[in-house]
Amino acid sequence: MRRTETSTLAFLDVMACGLGAVILILVVLKQQAPPNTPPQPEPIVSAEQTEADLNNLQNELAALLAAQDTAKGDLTKQQQIVAAINTALEKTQNDLVSANTQDAALDQAIASAKNTLAQQQTEPPPDAIDTVRTTQPQYLVGLKVTGKKIVVLLDRSASMTARDLVKIVQYKAGPSTARQRAEKWVNALNAVWWMTARAPAQSQIQIASFSTNTRFHTTNWIRTNDSAALSAVKAEMASLVPEGSTNLEDAVDAAIKTGADSIYIITDGLPTAAPGGQTLLGLDGCGSKWFKRKQVTGECRVSLFQRTVAAAAGKPVRISIVLMPLEGDPDAAPLFSKWALSKGGVLLSAARNWP
Repeated sequence: MRRTETSTLAFLDVMACGLGAVILILVVLKQQAPPNTPPQPEPIVSAEQTEADLNNLQNELAALLAAQDTAKGDLTKQQQIVAAINTALEKTQNDLVSANTQDAALDQAIASAKNTLAQQQTEPPPDAIDTVRTTQPQYLVGLKVTGKKIVVLLDRSASMTARDLVKIVQYKAGPSTARQRAEKWVNALNAVWWMTARAPAQSQIQIASFSTNTRFHTTNWIRTNDSAALSAVKAEMASLVPEGSTNLEDAVDAAIKTGADSIYIITDGLPTAAPGGQTLLGLDGCGSKWFKRKQVTGECRVSLFQRTVAAAAGKPVRISIVLMPLEGDPDAAPLFSKWALSKGGVLLSAARNWP
């Protein structure tokens, strides 16, 4: 008897079920599929439209290129402006640095000037000798006492008593004490001590007075800061009496022989006498052997002055003049000024009450 195979029937059933399931899925999917849409026709573009679009694109491209060129030009200008600004900024910074440097230098100069002014406003140091304090400044423009060996020559002739000729004659006829107290003579003596007090401290000095003859009041060179020696000289000169004529040549010659490098002459006019009582014959305006003048003329005084200038010519000495006031001698100032300049010195035309 043959046995029946149950497994074969079971496989066919399974295959049939699977096929049915596939068919069912296909049916469902077909029901959900979108309806068929007809294909869209492609747009038809004409050649004219294409050419127009191309032209538009070319125009836009040209405009963009032009804008690019313009932008490049503007960028170049902006770069130039920036470079100019940077240059100006650098110059401004340099100017600022220079201004700061100048400002610092100016501040330093102002501080130095303030210190100098403060020093000048302080009490001046005492003179080497006891001079009379006045309201006059401690210096005069153009006159500065200099030199290593200084000689001060004081004119003590009769004209040193007054400015006016009439008053000079009156003083000559009066007592010697009146001449010693004459304002012009007192000012001339003060001028000597004014110069002495303002001479360099390391310098040496000699002081002499002259009229018909020359007289030294210092026996040798003394230091300008030697208070005792200068005080003794001042006391000795207090007894001087202005009298006689003016022998300038003899005084200058004596000063040069001391070896001085600076000579300061305090006088009031041109000379009126020759050295050692020498005759004035042969000098212009000074008379002759047949005719003797009672008074020395202006022409004669110029001749005597020219003799003095010739005697000092070529000597290595600096000569300065303090010209006291005197009427009736118009040639004195220009001649003394020219002489002082030729000898490296200066001329000071003193006021009535100086110093």
